[in-house]
Amino acid sequence: MGNSRERILGGATSVALAALIAVGSTLPAEAQLKRGSRFEKRDSCVRCHESTVRAVAVPHAPLRDGDCETCHKPHGLVGALRLRQPEPQLCLDCHSGDALGLEAPHRHPGLAKCSSCHAPHGSDNAGLLAAPPAELCRKCHDAAEFRSPVVHGTAGQACADCHSPHGSEQPQLLRKPEGELCATCHEGPRGAPRAQHGDLDLGDASCGGCHPPHGASRQGLLRASLHPMPDCATCHEDRKTEVAAAKCLDCHDTPGATGAGSLHPPAAEGDCSTCHDPHGSDHAPMLAAAQAELCTTCHDEVGAAIAGKHRHAAASECTSCHAGHAAEHPKLLLAAARETCVTCHDDPVGSGDAVVHAPAGGECVDCHAPHGSGLPSLLVAGQEDLCGGCHGEIGRRSGLPVVHAPVAEGSCTSCHRPHSGAAGLLRASGTELCRTCHDGLLAAADSQTRHAPFEAGDCATCHLPHASEAPGLLTASTGELCLTCHDVTLSPPLGGTAHDPAASGDCVACHQPHASNVEPFLKAPPRPLCTSCHEGVARQLETEVPHAPSAESDGCVTCHAPHVAPQRALLREPVAGTCLTCHDGASAEFAERHLGFGPDTLDCAGCHDPHASSVAGMLLPRIHPPFAEGDCTLCHTPRGEQP
Repeated sequence: MGNSRERILGGATSVALAALIAVGSTLPAEAQLKRGSRFEKRDSCVRCHESTVRAVAVPHAPLRDGDCETCHKPHGLVGALRLRQPEPQLCLDCHSGDALGLEAPHRHPGLAKCSSCHAPHGSDNAGLLAAPPAELCRKCHDAAEFRSPVVHGTAGQACADCHSPHGSEQPQLLRKPEGELCATCHEGPRGAPRAQHGDLDLGDASCGGCHPPHGASRQGLLRASLHPMPDCATCHEDRKTEVAAAKCLDCHDTPGATGAGSLHPPAAEGDCSTCHDPHGSDHAPMLAAAQAELCTTCHDEVGAAIAGKHRHAAASECTSCHAGHAAEHPKLLLAAARETCVTCHDDPVGSGDAVVHAPAGGECVDCHAPHGSGLPSLLVAGQEDLCGGCHGEIGRRSGLPVVHAPVAEGSCTSCHRPHSGAAGLLRASGTELCRTCHDGLLAAADSQTRHAPFEAGDCATCHLPHASEAPGLLTASTGELCLTCHDVTLSPPLGGTAHDPAASGDCVACHQPHASNVEPFLKAPPRPLCTSCHEGVARQLETEVPHAPSAESDGCVTCHAPHVAPQRALLREPVAGTCLTCHDGASAEFAERHLGFGPDTLDCAGCHDPHASSVAGMLLPRIHPPFAEGDCTLCHTPRGEQP
């Protein structure tokens, strides 16, 4: 671009333009405004940006003083927010970062964008806050504690009473160390009334150990689960000596003393504080966190399973299935694995169904992940792999070319119940099962005459359920399959002919396999069915005068056999014999028109078109001239005369 610009300006032009710019740049800004335009002399930003200076309780000082250029550049692209510096550098030109606590060890996230909390031009809230303080804070910090039965003072309403908005030396942005902060409102040693704490010297004990800071379910703002001992000296010799883990066993039974089958390692090592808070907790029994959160700090694989797409409902409460310290069963289970599952889930063994799937009578975890899975129904693998582990010859594993869609998709449970059910564990029988996917086909057949196996609802008579060598999941090729019930000859006699679809065993080229309103289960009446392949005949019938049988909807089968025939062209009889079923060969008129020759000596098709013609008498279109003039004697000697 630079090179192009230099070429456009040229040497002299470039120098002149540079001089003009230099002169213009020395003029005051107001001198560069064009009179009579929207920018008048000494005009202000307010003229166009009236909404920016609406009446507010707390205007931003530069805006109040009419000094917009403190923050904004005066020129540039229309519509752009043209700040002199990006946030927060712009704000820190006037506001001290140290005073705000921006350099404190604990800082409020989002400090890089001041306008996320503050209105840059003005606000009805102190500190130019974009909303009232509680409303603003709760946009991000909508803690469930704020909705607890017992709420701490003005928690959720006056957050700044306890928290610094930008940064603090204390965790959680507290304004003071926890004890000092609580003591600003609560009297007594370290702010704790002696009457409520057994006249104990709480020393540097954490108030939050027993009292949640925002809200609780119990009066006194007490956590849900508290250690019952009222005297600290029961456990503590002094405040400087750490309490030994074994101290808990002075009151609590030693886990595993009953000869348990499995023992939780922290319990076995006497390290109670790994899981329990010694003073109080929001989670019974004094757990350091909610069960799922606590247990997954050690059991990573369980955490990953719970975080999966499909989570076991009971996994959020580990003690639904597991003991906390010791159990008589492996993996700290409260009962044997299968027994644990059927405490919530129906036991297939007791279902009373005709068939119980073998794995369903064994260990549930052979098929289901106990905590969570990325697959529906908590399966340990996709159905194709899981079911294929036992049923190796099913579907794609069979190597057959045609696979039923649900099988190919690995959806065995589309047709089968996984645990128990009727024969074959099928969800329904016959057409009722097939209707779940093929309802359109079945509904269309409701008003038609049905093929016997289809009427009986026995789809398996013709189709295989999983995979097949033949299209349509047929049990055999079409011709072979149909011949198991239909006694039809498909091979022509010597000198005869066969219909191509019949010869190739392609019965469904003409017949509907399930239902039809045209006997015998034809896809259409004979004439439109036949002409769908015999297009030349179809054009003749549309453009010429049709032969009477050809004009009828079932006329084709008047002369032709549908499968095989002893004559050429699938004729039911020899040509003359076929014609004489309608034409009287013994009449005087017939003899006169054919020089006295009888029908047994004539080849009708030699002169007549059997389907349609544009010439009277159904004659062929290309006629020998003497014959066209009706003079047969020029070539033929009438029967009975000497040649």
